[in-house]
Amino acid sequence: MSEETMVISEVARKFNIENHQLRDWCEVGLVRHKRIGRIRYIFTDEDKKIEKIIELKEKFGKHAPNEMIREELIKANLMSEEQTKIINKDLEEEDINENSFKEAFLLLAKKIEEMDKKIEKKEQLTLPSENLAEKKDVIEIKEQMNKLEQDNQRLKEVNDQLLKKLDSIHSAMTEIQKEQGKSIWKRMFTK
Repeated sequence: MSEETMVISEVARKFNIENHQLRDWCEVGLVRHKRIGRIRYIFTDEDKKIEKIIELKEKFGKHAPNEMIREELIKANLMSEEQTKIINKDLEEEDINENSFKEAFLLLAKKIEEMDKKIEKKEQLTLPSENLAEKKDVIEIKEQMNKLEQDNQRLKEVNDQLLKKLDSIHSAMTEIQKEQGKSIWKRMFTK
């Protein structure tokens, strides 16, 4: 078996087929390939097999079952039972690698979420220092309100004292009027 490879798009162009067809044949184990990252490479010794798959798909229809194509490739000595086992093993390993990638991605997503929560908590911890300034403002406002309430209470007391003095003056004036028999108003406005 040759270890030389070609990029899947070059092989598809060479046989005048669509990339997705060749990719599908790789995924079901009809064509030997390897993946490096996201790029799939086809081994160059698979050319005869690809030609035969194209021929079989034309003969039996493009939706011919892959098992039937595999059996025909084995009959034509283009694929052995051993190769089928190896390809199936490679496919399983590829699935495991894909699952490992998914698990790594999910783990990474979880770590990012945890970091976001930590950042949010840290921001909440910094807020109280900002709130201290607000608390100082609130305390100052409360102190000012208490002072205003005390001033208001003193003014109320002074007002009450003035009202009492006014009442006593009014009472005194009323007494004076009674003693003199005439009201001050009559004296002022009569001749």
